[in-house]
Amino acid sequence: MFIRKTRKIDRQTKKEYFLFQLVESYRTERGPRQRILLNLGSELPFSEEERKLLANRIEEIVTGNRSFVEYPKNLEETAQSYAKKLIRIKQTTPKNEKKYINKPSDESNDYQEVDVNSLRNGYCRTVGAEHIALETIKKLQLDKKLYDIGLTKKQVEIAIGVIIGRLIKPGSDRSTHNWLLHQSGLSDLLETDFHTVSLDAIYKIGDQLLKHKQKLESHLAFIENDLFHFEDTIVLYDLTNTYFEGSASTNAKAHRGRSKEKRSDCPLVTMGLVLNEQGFPKRSDIFPGNVSEPGTLKEVINQLNHTKTERPIIVLDAGFATETNLEWLRENQYPYIVSSRQKLSEAPHDLQYETVKEENSLKVEAAQLFNTETGETELYCRSEARKMKEQSMQSSFQQRLENDLQRASIALRKKGGTKDYKKVLERVGRLKEKHKRISSYYEIEVKPDKTGSQAVEIVWKIMTEKISNQFQGLYKLRTFGLKYTSKKLWNIYVMLTEIEEGFRCMKNELGLRPIFHQKENRVDAHLFITILAYHVMQTIRYQLQAANIHHRWETIRENMSTQVRITTTMRLKNGRQLHIRDSSDPEPIHRSIYQALNLTQKPGNRTKTII
Repeated sequence: MFIRKTRKIDRQTKKEYFLFQLVESYRTERGPRQRILLNLGSELPFSEEERKLLANRIEEIVTGNRSFVEYPKNLEETAQSYAKKLIRIKQTTPKNEKKYINKPSDESNDYQEVDVNSLRNGYCRTVGAEHIALETIKKLQLDKKLYDIGLTKKQVEIAIGVIIGRLIKPGSDRSTHNWLLHQSGLSDLLETDFHTVSLDAIYKIGDQLLKHKQKLESHLAFIENDLFHFEDTIVLYDLTNTYFEGSASTNAKAHRGRSKEKRSDCPLVTMGLVLNEQGFPKRSDIFPGNVSEPGTLKEVINQLNHTKTERPIIVLDAGFATETNLEWLRENQYPYIVSSRQKLSEAPHDLQYETVKEENSLKVEAAQLFNTETGETELYCRSEARKMKEQSMQSSFQQRLENDLQRASIALRKKGGTKDYKKVLERVGRLKEKHKRISSYYEIEVKPDKTGSQAVEIVWKIMTEKISNQFQGLYKLRTFGLKYTSKKLWNIYVMLTEIEEGFRCMKNELGLRPIFHQKENRVDAHLFITILAYHVMQTIRYQLQAANIHHRWETIRENMSTQVRITTTMRLKNGRQLHIRDSSDPEPIHRSIYQALNLTQKPGNRTKTII
């Protein structure tokens, strides 16, 4: 084999360019001939001498000859890529030779004499998680929708690669590009070659997806409702933020604010997400990083697709339950269930409680009370499990505060300790602020000496009566427009915690944080790709949960990563080289996932090539 540089002229522009081709010489009855094996493109970043080495290395790989030469890393990677492509092309079988694709050996026998000592395994790529993700994308008809909005075949393949990459190997676009090239067997499943995809193409596909954001979200919501018969009678709205690596000075949405990851030192951007009661996204929006949680509610709810007569039940966390927001919801006739911002020390007397949950002898009881001022039905809840947790936290808070007060008290009697009366007062004040969740239930006094300049003692006492009314497992839900039993109201609100678990999964397991892009459109595209990946992930998890498999997504992808695609190479008796590419047999953990999702257990085709 050798690489030939051929001069070409573009028919339209009349410009001259060169085309590199991998060529093979062979003998015929009429003498030696040459045939083109591969077109290598118009740019090949190697010198003439290096091109000779490249051709030699490609030939060594496809013929199975061992190399005793140490090739440069970039040349070796290029040779491996072209060799794999050449093997795929040569899967067309020569005359009088049989080729079986995806046929089990017990159905079709193909006996060959081989040199067992020549057997080698290589080009190992993960395929299990890619298989379930790709089949889910097809189930959601996302691939068809991408064609419908005008993407080319190559762009659709890149889009699928980027979305699945976010699911399986979350990270930056650069890390996704590396994963597609060197770790994943997705190219086998799509029957494409990601080695021809540049990093720039990975960046640009995000722009294309963002351009059609509304169409894609509407499509996925429609398909999910159709597949699983959702009615979207209940929706949850929540916000999260993510931080930038870098200044993001050109991004208008990048602002400093309160970071949920305690990264307020970095610029932030905020994402709002509307989910149905099963945890599937219905709509997403990107806001500046300093946006307040309550301020975004009206904008997003107004854009939901519903009629005035069929309003969904809005379930909100306490962060959104401002009086302004609740008044707006009532004026627009939205039924809602929200957690009250008011801390309860005690509930009204003479309420008729009913048990809404009982587990391990621990009860949750609830009672309704109509509020004539707001028109709301208030649901007072008392939970024994929550009471135990709150009292455990109370004990921990008390211990920490009293330990700090004890250290400040000991310092009064130590040489070099802080004794100045004003400074001791300041120290106690800082301790109160540090432990503000418990310090309000304490009486703390700093006693001065006769001169009033030195502190001689710090005394404290917990206000038993005041604290006994707190940490009792009491909380209140505010509801409007719903004539349900206490148990049904409580169950609807509990969905919030279950949905938030899926939301946390998106934030923690799909690479939402941090963001390495700086430009606004690229940041929005990065977040939208995460949302598309979340649609796929939630579809997988929803089906698995129906089959009583309740693993986290991180566990699922780790388990599935042990099924791989691998190429087995051996020398035949006639001197030719046999290449077989196939998937490893599924293990029990793989089978359980595949059965629950109703998928084939051997991803991809088995291919045999004789060279």
